[in-house]
Amino acid sequence: MNIVFSDVDGTFQDLGVPVPQINIDAVKRLQEAGDHFVFVTGRGIGLVEQMEQEIGLDCDVIFGNGAGFKARGQFPTYSNCLSIETLRRLLPILDEENILYFIHTDTEVVIQPVEKYEVHLQKLRDSLSFMGHQGRLLMDYKTEYFKEQCYHVEDIIGFFETYPERTIVKIELMEASDKKHEILRERLTIKDTYVFTSFIKTLEIVNPLSTKGAAIRSYLEKLPYDLSFGIGDGENDLTMFETVDVAVAVANASDTVKNKSHKTTLSCNEGGVGKFIFDEILNYTDIN
Repeated sequence: MNIVFSDVDGTFQDLGVPVPQINIDAVKRLQEAGDHFVFVTGRGIGLVEQMEQEIGLDCDVIFGNGAGFKARGQFPTYSNCLSIETLRRLLPILDEENILYFIHTDTEVVIQPVEKYEVHLQKLRDSLSFMGHQGRLLMDYKTEYFKEQCYHVEDIIGFFETYPERTIVKIELMEASDKKHEILRERLTIKDTYVFTSFIKTLEIVNPLSTKGAAIRSYLEKLPYDLSFGIGDGENDLTMFETVDVAVAVANASDTVKNKSHKTTLSCNEGGVGKFIFDEILNYTDIN
């Protein structure tokens, strides 16, 4: 049995466009052959389940960059998350640096009132102008997400003190200035945190034990398998690459990621995941 681990955003699905049909077909064929396909993503489980329902797939999922796991047909579980003590140390730094940030929990995504971040959102939109239509799509989506899908609270620490049963999965932040990203990495990298770039203009902060690599190692310990494959495009996929037998970068990955891979495949929007599965694992040659 082979096991394929795949990132979602920028790897399995590109921003604002449908999942390439070849990716869907390949996962179904892989499962029919008795192999496993596992999504490994920074997304929360709700967004992954929504995607799976839309495209007709049912897969194991490692989500929150390793903080959570959901087996097919089972409820999600969480491990190695952040503590409220860590929030107490980090959030004052983010407030001092005037950063747009939001907290992912097992129940919702918590953010301060979005009106506070109108200038931040405009600066982010301006910084992504080089992406053209795709950049506008991203910021339209993010703005709607913050306003309509997140839970707004004035006092985030007070919220978690009131609801101590919440599981704090990760802190995510968006910042237009690349220079400030470097400052934030230095200031936020303290004991019990791991800071990394997950998407353009985006940093995430998680428990250092909550990485894709650690979650994949735990997964592999539970199953007999022949070969493990990891397909990705971003910095947060590097721990996955270090863990699997065969690391695969999609063509749109950065040079840093490609240099850490064993193989490359087509870009995300060309269906690189599906093409690799058919050509390299299932050995199909009749794909257009």
